Amino acid sequence: MSDRRPLWTVVGLLALAALLLWVSSLMTWSWTQHSDPLTGLVTTRLNGSERETALVPLALLSLALIAAVVATGGLVRRIAGGVVFLVGVGTVWLAFDGVGEVFATHPAAYPFWTIAVGHGVAVLAGLAVTLAGVLLVRSGHRMPRLGAKYQAPAQARRVSDPDRELWQALDSGSDPTASQ
Repeated sequence: MSDRRPLWTVVGLLALAALLLWVSSLMTWSWTQHSDPLTGLVTTRLNGSERETALVPLALLSLALIAAVVATGGLVRRIAGGVVFLVGVGTVWLAFDGVGEVFATHPAAYPFWTIAVGHGVAVLAGLAVTLAGVLLVRSGHRMPRLGAKYQAPAQARRVSDPDRELWQALDSGSDPTASQ
């Protein structure tokens, strides 16, 4: 029987990434101020899902990848691991997109730490997905498959039932009690 810990590690990493991406989508990712002659000073805040619309779909994709990882096995799971790895790299790239404006000069009221943490949480999520992909590519073929616990080897499937064998022998017209 194969060790289930690496599979649960991958599932945990993908679930953690989905949670972190969802949390990051709720955090502030962009903040600007400008003067308007009619209303005065206008502050615009964009949360993660408004600034980077792919955050929530990536969180849902991470959850869907859990099902794909658990349901597949062998080479297909390793290919799924490659997809997971690419999703993780894309998530990290998305989190770093626009980070230059975070470190630019801003007014005194600029919420630097809130915005930096929003991007940082997304980076952590991307790293978790990337690590899950690496684990799957490296050792996904050795991880247990869904329902493998209940799949018996060929010899174990042929369970011998003496009563059934006797009735089958009688049905075929031979005497099961006669010695051969």
